[in-house]
Amino acid sequence: MASIVEMPELVLEKVIGFSDFKAVLSLRQVCRDFRNFIDDLNDSKLPDSKFQEVKITSGDKRIEFELVDSDNFSNRILFSKAERSRRFYGNTEVFENSNIMDVAVRDLEMILKFQKTILKQLRFEISSSCQHYNDSSVNALPIKLSNMFKKLNRKIKTKVLIILADYPSEVMSIFDFVDPDTLKTLGFTLWGGYLETEIDEFVKTEHWKKADGMSSDFIVLNLNVEDICHFSSCSIRTNSITAQELDFLRKTYTSSSNYKNSSIHLRSFNEIEELGNLWDPTDFFDSESSWLFRMKNSDERILHIEIHEDHSAHSTRKIVDFVEIPSSWVSPEAIIHDYNGN
Repeated sequence: MASIVEMPELVLEKVIGFSDFKAVLSLRQVCRDFRNFIDDLNDSKLPDSKFQEVKITSGDKRIEFELVDSDNFSNRILFSKAERSRRFYGNTEVFENSNIMDVAVRDLEMILKFQKTILKQLRFEISSSCQHYNDSSVNALPIKLSNMFKKLNRKIKTKVLIILADYPSEVMSIFDFVDPDTLKTLGFTLWGGYLETEIDEFVKTEHWKKADGMSSDFIVLNLNVEDICHFSSCSIRTNSITAQELDFLRKTYTSSSNYKNSSIHLRSFNEIEELGNLWDPTDFFDSESSWLFRMKNSDERILHIEIHEDHSAHSTRKIVDFVEIPSSWVSPEAIIHDYNGN
């Protein structure tokens, strides 16, 4: 009796086409002939994995891919650096003569061949805590992935991109293989001691320019408010800001038809009086100040600006919130300033 791998290629293609992602990956592990046949197939003949979220974690001991499908089921692939092994669906394969990171990169290349729909979220967690072991492979992951995608001439399509990394350079490497045209939201965390950093390289990218929302938890040095005013939703930290810069944001936000909210966390802010001169004096009560402005061409939308203190951190911070609210939320006694784009 002929084995399944001896069946005509057209029949095998039909078998693959009617199988789901998990079944094809399992077939790929049956033997070398199956693996080569599947790897050589055109992407269009592979089933759509329909992943909603992909999470890629690289630490000092292992690499992990977490793939969440349309049924919200989480599929995990674990790569052990010490054991040079891959664990998937309870099966463990050892790669004695291979760099396990190269194995992981090749596997991710294969996995993403199945992804034909746009991801809801792509998340990276890159940690270099193992540097004291002289292991540079963790930092190499974003670069290896970037090189792989350049070779394939393709990019990952996702609506949300979340990056937790040690260095800004790792963020830029990840940008290289993410499609900016589908991107809606960016999120950044730098946890390698870079509590303060410049974002000059970030803001030059199409990812930054085309995203609709952004959040970061590190201190941005030399912030230029013109670099964040296009976001309809934004959360950012910086050392200080001027009253004139806040007024620029007020003008931009009240002129926007799709603005939602922004939060600017400051180490210090001492220009309440200057804001009073620009926006009219405000009642200062319990360390808070607030103003209301009408949005352009709308009687239903109000921009609520509030400055208040945050005592949850090790030191007191000032927070400036710009929030678009419906006029029905505003007290009849409140003073609402008319729209003024000048």
